[in-house]
Amino acid sequence: MRDSLLRLCWAAVLALGLSAAPAACTDPRARPAPPGIKIVVSPAARLLSPGVIPASILMYDQEGLDSLHVSLTSPATILNGDSLYLFPDTIQITQDVVWSILPQIPSGTKVTLAAKAWNAIGFSAADSVILTIQ
Repeated sequence: MRDSLLRLCWAAVLALGLSAAPAACTDPRARPAPPGIKIVVSPAARLLSPGVIPASILMYDQEGLDSLHVSLTSPATILNGDSLYLFPDTIQITQDVVWSILPQIPSGTKVTLAAKAWNAIGFSAADSVILTIQ
């Protein structure tokens, strides 16, 4: 009798727990988070001097995107620079970036392309890639 009563109690607890689980685990609104960001450079792209660095920056944020800062740094300081893009009323965008490589940049030079995105509520996220001039 005691075992059957115990089994019945556990069954009731499990039934109540399982039926309440979806309601307890479902948040009506996702918590604020940083934007999604990814730098994409085609694997087929060859970086030559002179030439260009072609890249795309994919960004998404359900709160809305605010801005993007893109920078290029290398030991060849003549190549260094940055850009700022503003995105009013945008939740998803692919920003194309084409950076010119001057003829005097030697082969084998490492170049870092970095991007940092901010969303409309102030969170930020970043991505970077290291490229080599061939």
